[in-house]
Amino acid sequence: MKRILIACFLLTATSSVTFVQQATAHAAPAPAVTSAAFTAKINLMDAQIAAGNMTAAQATWNEVHQMELTVLATTKSNIASASTPALKDSYMAVMNNQYALYTDIWALKTDLATNRTAIHTKLVSFGATI
Repeated sequence: MKRILIACFLLTATSSVTFVQQATAHAAPAPAVTSAAFTAKINLMDAQIAAGNMTAAQATWNEVHQMELTVLATTKSNIASASTPALKDSYMAVMNNQYALYTDIWALKTDLATNRTAIHTKLVSFGATI
C-alpha cells in the first residue's frame, strides 16, 4: 500500500514540475525594444523598399510591426505599474500618442512602396516615443 502511495505521489510531483516548466516557458516576456534597434529596422525596411525588394520589405515590416506591439505592451505595463497618478498620466499620454501613430501606420502599410515616405516619417515618430 505504501508503495502505491509513494508511486502516486512521485507521479503527481513529476507532472506538476513539468507543467510549471512549460507554463513558465510560454510566459516569457518579449525582449525590450530599444530606440536604436527600432530605428535600424525601419531604415532597413526603407532601404529595401527603395531597392524594390518588396518581399524583404514585407518581411521587415512584419518585424517592425512586432516591435511596435512590444512597445505598446511595455507602455501598457508601465501604466499598470505606475507608482503615482502623475506618472500614470505621463504614461497614458505616451500610450495615446503611440496608439495614434500605430493606427496611422497601420492604414498606410497596405502599399509600402507608394506610402514609403509617410510610413517612414510615422515610424520615426513612433520610435521617438520609446
